[in-house]
Amino acid sequence: MHISILLNNRNSNYCLPLALTILAHCFLLNSYANALPLRQDDSNTHEFCNSSTVKSIKLHKQGWELADPIIELNSPDKVVLVFDDLAETPGNYSYSISHCDADWNPSSLFLNDYIEGFEVNEIRDYSYSTGTVNSYMHCKLELPNDDVKLKISGNYLIKVFDTYEPENIIFQRRFFVYEPLVDISASIKQPSGGIEHITSQQLNLKVQTKGIRVSDPHNEIKTVVCQNQLSQGCHTKIDPVHFSGNEIDYSKPDGLIFDGGNEFRIFDTKNLRYNGHGVQTIDLIGGDFHVKLNTDNSRSRYRYSYYPDFNGKYVVNLERSTQSHIEADYAWVYFTLQPAMKLEKGKGVYLFGELTGWELSPQYKMDFNPQRNTYELRLLLKQGAYNYRYLVADAANAQVDVAHFEGNYYETENTYTILVYYKPLGSRFDRIVGFQKISSNK
Repeated sequence: MHISILLNNRNSNYCLPLALTILAHCFLLNSYANALPLRQDDSNTHEFCNSSTVKSIKLHKQGWELADPIIELNSPDKVVLVFDDLAETPGNYSYSISHCDADWNPSSLFLNDYIEGFEVNEIRDYSYSTGTVNSYMHCKLELPNDDVKLKISGNYLIKVFDTYEPENIIFQRRFFVYEPLVDISASIKQPSGGIEHITSQQLNLKVQTKGIRVSDPHNEIKTVVCQNQLSQGCHTKIDPVHFSGNEIDYSKPDGLIFDGGNEFRIFDTKNLRYNGHGVQTIDLIGGDFHVKLNTDNSRSRYRYSYYPDFNGKYVVNLERSTQSHIEADYAWVYFTLQPAMKLEKGKGVYLFGELTGWELSPQYKMDFNPQRNTYELRLLLKQGAYNYRYLVADAANAQVDVAHFEGNYYETENTYTILVYYKPLGSRFDRIVGFQKISSNK
């Protein structure tokens, strides 16, 4: 991935008609409602991080930092987990893996039903930063490995904890293992009418079940479709419209409609000696780098303008380095949003993307500065190229509005991940028997 491509983009400043603007501002994105209420620490299968010194947690398929953590069962595929510990005395880390059903509840399986190996294992692959202002220990784990073999497909949860305090989970992440037993046919189109015609994207979807025997598609098959991120913005309750022979058809005129949203905002800190894309100033103060980004404004009043993004993810990158994982530095990054007016009481502005762990938790809520009439937040982030956006959340009614500051456009390039779960009568667990990923611009 050549980060330099991000430096040659231009935004259009043409206004939408006033009526469409008002509608876009009022349109609440229900697909993100599962991000609220704010993070529940008692959830057994939620993705979270409980440490202030553990940073840059990424879980992806081996070979590409932007790939989703989805691998094929009994193949050479691996998922890779990496993270940094910035503590003065880094910890010793171990992990465990559990299997979950299609709804991310713990499966009613014994450990040896889904894993060949040990229940708890140490993370032994680690290295220390070199030439950085902020020192850290970089940890890496590949799965499967010599200690753990995965025996079945489905949803998996990895828990990482201090080796000497296994009862305190430091962070959790999800990954997926699938079997290619069904064929998936999917395409994206523009909805036919109403406000959704200009704000949304609709999925046509069919599943060919020739590789499995299905007697009751309503109860034995569960199909999930997610936009961009596998833990947010998903359609999880999709009913078949038609079932004939080996084909399950989910397409209907008013179904599988997603809000288009907008391309993610971007900034680039791969070099801290000059201002990259989206960066206003870089200073070294008190032994720390401080990066102030350009002030952001609402984009909901402007016409859609395409530019390439990572669909919310980020890439760790240090210019002219082949070891960014230990040579990239950390910097305090300052985000500033200039709204037309302060939001109503009870509503908050949150930074959102992989850089926040896809969480809407308190540390990512922006503070309002009445002297500057801005929402502000700073985060300690590793050098690289980042995507982000601003969400408005109303804690009183658990509603999340993505369109308020970002706009909502059917032309937006989004990726869609389709997972097909299979649990025949009498089975004790959900298998993933189909996986497909498509883009809205193809």
